Amino acid sequence: MDRTLNPVKRGNKRRRARNWKAWQLYSPDGETCRFCPHGAADHLTSSRQPHFYRPATEAERRDPFEKLYRHDLPSGDSVLVKRIVVANRAELLTAFCVECAKTKDTSQVLCYVRTLAKGEVVGLKTCDQ
Repeated sequence: MDRTLNPVKRGNKRRRARNWKAWQLYSPDGETCRFCPHGAADHLTSSRQPHFYRPATEAERRDPFEKLYRHDLPSGDSVLVKRIVVANRAELLTAFCVECAKTKDTSQVLCYVRTLAKGEVVGLKTCDQ
């Protein structure tokens, strides 16, 4: 899967602040990367609040104010799921180093990618089980 991260065309203060706070959680000293000697300014980052989805209960399905999502199964059926937030702060999803990419003569170098609790649906049994 291609995880290329492009620089944003138009800045967003909220996104920049969220990415900076997530970088401070990720970085051991608050400035440099865990995996290369470069700082936050030399990285392209994306951050988000870790979350997953679980099947909605009957009470949640009946509640008109509850926000639910439809998850399509490979069999063609669909099930309603509820988003569950895992942490109260945003965490880095990806960190690409621009300086390392220049020294390696490539477009981007991926320093870090988070793969846990990023939108997976848990608690659904497949038809085989």
